[in-house]
Amino acid sequence: MTFELCASRGFDAQAIARRLRQAGLAAPEVQAQGAALQSLVIVPNCDAIVDSFFDALLGIEGFNDIVGPNSDNERLKSAQQKYIRSIGVGFDQREYFESRLRIGSIHQKIGVPQSLYQCTFHLLQCQLIRHIPRQLHSDQAAFENLLQFILKITLLDMSLAVESYCADRVFVLEQSLDGVRGEKERLHKLAVTDGLTELHNHAYTRHSLADALQHATSDSTPLCIIMADLDYFKQINDTHGHLVGDQILRIAAERMLAGARTGDEIGRYGGEEFLFILRNTDIAEGRMVAERVRERINSDAVHAKNIAINISLSLGIAQAREGDTVDALIDRADAALYAAKLGGRDRVCLEHGVAAPAQEDGNAR
Repeated sequence: MTFELCASRGFDAQAIARRLRQAGLAAPEVQAQGAALQSLVIVPNCDAIVDSFFDALLGIEGFNDIVGPNSDNERLKSAQQKYIRSIGVGFDQREYFESRLRIGSIHQKIGVPQSLYQCTFHLLQCQLIRHIPRQLHSDQAAFENLLQFILKITLLDMSLAVESYCADRVFVLEQSLDGVRGEKERLHKLAVTDGLTELHNHAYTRHSLADALQHATSDSTPLCIIMADLDYFKQINDTHGHLVGDQILRIAAERMLAGARTGDEIGRYGGEEFLFILRNTDIAEGRMVAERVRERINSDAVHAKNIAINISLSLGIAQAREGDTVDALIDRADAALYAAKLGGRDRVCLEHGVAAPAQEDGNAR
């Protein structure tokens, strides 16, 4: 026999000994009580105990819903006989613990309610006590010892079965919760992600910018945004088709991410237009990020349908000001982007009124 459930529930030799002590089944004389239960109660009365036990089960509300109208009662009785014949036999062994844990696991899997499950142990106790031989009633000490053993061994069996039942139930619930969390994460990703580029979508990008603007204001930290637009993208679509255009958008998004810093946020703002959110970044540092992204974009031609297509990016930068709104900040970055387009494309322009350092002018084309 393998001991998978014992191992998973932590029932090594020490844990088994501890559970036996807790149940009052650790004393040496208890083994003799187990043998007495078998010889005096179970062996001569097993069929009667099973019949009475099964009749009692049929009287419990909900039992028929579990076994079903077409259940094989003889098969169920046979399983009950096998279990009853094993009660108290080698109860200090790992095999005994494993079999009881397996009973709870099986009952959980077939959907037996825990409330109904626990009732069955009480019924079993009653049937075992009922079949204690009458002649033993006159020997108060022997009767009390056997009675106590019945209560203790059924308590052990119930504790192990219910423990396994509950552990499996918790595992099922955890799996269900993991599934719910996974589905929630999947739906959240769908809600905030652009399906083509896998960047943030327009709505989430604006939401994130609003959050960044609020934090920049409250923390008195700089915030820059970059509006970027692929140059001549309509011409690419018209010449090579939208599938090639989609491929170029995906590759451009990958290159933007490679050129940006860890923590920079990039969203597809619309069509071939992208919005970068650079937290805790002033416009001078933002311009360096923008130049690095621009260089990444046009570093290599994109190969699609055996055609090499050169792509480039125009970028406009704006830094948040006191009292800025999302729309106001985007408008200034958009105006800077428009200036980059008018200036010949494939270049970075700062918002109006902000001069670029003279030594960096040669980097813009």
